[in-house]
Amino acid sequence: MKNLISKPTLSVILFLVAFNSCFAQELRRSSTYIDTYYHGEKHFSMKDASFIFYNSGNSEIYITLNFADLKCGVDSLDEWLLDLTDTKLIFKGHLPGNDLLLLTHHNLKSLEINGQINFNGKSHNHTLMMHFFEISREGLLFINNSQDYFDRVAVNIQFSFLPKEFGIDKKQHHLKKKISVAIGKGIINEFKSEYEILVR
Repeated sequence: MKNLISKPTLSVILFLVAFNSCFAQELRRSSTYIDTYYHGEKHFSMKDASFIFYNSGNSEIYITLNFADLKCGVDSLDEWLLDLTDTKLIFKGHLPGNDLLLLTHHNLKSLEINGQINFNGKSHNHTLMMHFFEISREGLLFINNSQDYFDRVAVNIQFSFLPKEFGIDKKQHHLKKKISVAIGKGIINEFKSEYEILVR
C-alpha cells in the first residue's frame, strides 16, 4: 500500500502541530461569557475562549475571541452559535500611557478603550470598557506564568455588538439581537512578534 502522505506534506503537518503546541504551552486563555436572544429566549455560554495580548512597544491591546470554543457539544444547545463560529473576532485598541497599571497595593484603573473590531470580514470602530486590577502574589488569583509584571495584572472587559454590523444577520440563523461579551479576570499575555498570526 502506497504512503498517502508525502514527506513534504508530513513535515508541514508536524511543524503546525509543534507550532500550535508551543503556543498552547506559552499562552493563557481567559474566561469569556457571551449571551444573546434567539427565538425569544436568552442563550448564553461561558468558556475559556479568548486571548488578551498587550504590546508594550506601541501600547496596543489585542483581544481575540473564537466562538467555536464556546460550544458545549450538544447540537440543540449550540445552534445559536453556528453563525458565529466560522470566523474569529479580533479587537485592536490603543492604551494611553506606557503601563497597564502601576503595581501598588490593591491598585485598579478603569478605561474606555477606543479601537476596531474585525469580524466576519468587516470592521467597525468600538469602545470597550476595561477594568485593570492588581493581583497580589499571595492571592488566590495569582498564577506564575514567568511573565513577571503581566502575572500581576488582570482585566475585566465588557462590550457588545449588533449582528447586522458584521453581516451575521444575513446568515442561516438570522441573529438580530445584541450580542454581549464579558471577560472576567482576564489573563494578559505579553505580545511577541510570533503571535502576530493570532491577531490578524
